[in-house]
Amino acid sequence: MHIYIYDSWLSQKKYLSQVHDIEAKITDLGLSGRVCRLGQLRSLSDVVRGELRRMPKTIVAIGDDNLVSQIISLMAGSGVALGIVPIGESNKIADSLGVNIENACNVLAARRIIQIDLGLVDNRAFVRRAELISKKLKLQIDGNYTITANDGKVEAVNFLLDRHSLEADSSQLPSGSLYLMITKDKSGFLKKEVEQSLIPFRELNVQTDEAEARLDNLTTIRHPKRISLMPNGLEVIVGRERQF
Repeated sequence: MHIYIYDSWLSQKKYLSQVHDIEAKITDLGLSGRVCRLGQLRSLSDVVRGELRRMPKTIVAIGDDNLVSQIISLMAGSGVALGIVPIGESNKIADSLGVNIENACNVLAARRIIQIDLGLVDNRAFVRRAELISKKLKLQIDGNYTITANDGKVEAVNFLLDRHSLEADSSQLPSGSLYLMITKDKSGFLKKEVEQSLIPFRELNVQTDEAEARLDNLTTIRHPKRISLMPNGLEVIVGRERQF
């Protein structure tokens, strides 16, 4: 069974034509299934957890990165495949997976499934990044050594799904790791320059009591203790043009 979860803003008039075209293609390809339209009275968390109990074949997110990130976090470790039909302005996750509005339905029909790694902050999954916020961060990396970050932006990044965030080319970065990325502004000649430091890790222990972690710009966790890799945390349907 396919479960289609529509973001609430897709009921706006400007999206009706796109939604109609998508639904027609889904019907033509024989992929019809249960439809869940989000609204003020329908919590995404309740919808996803309720549908997972039905043991569906696929859950399909119809919306943008915001919806996809939240659904991935809720589906982590479930063994259910995720499909994406990207609509809206921000669709970097779908882009990384080789999916766009034109090919999405055909990608669903082809059902090419791979497993991808996710990140975990304590027991909460994140898709792309977890920003660590504190005046002074003390971090232990893979139990081997400790660093202190006093300034700059500090993030744990899953470059598998967030290659857009790196100033340099990230296509050569090996999979199987998260990356601690520290970004600082430097004053250069006539312009500001950005300096990025990258440290691969599989487990990061936060030794600062007053820290916060901001997951995918959606959820804040106070006093995080451990950031780790969740290998093969999600099954996802990808297109031929995926970026990894």
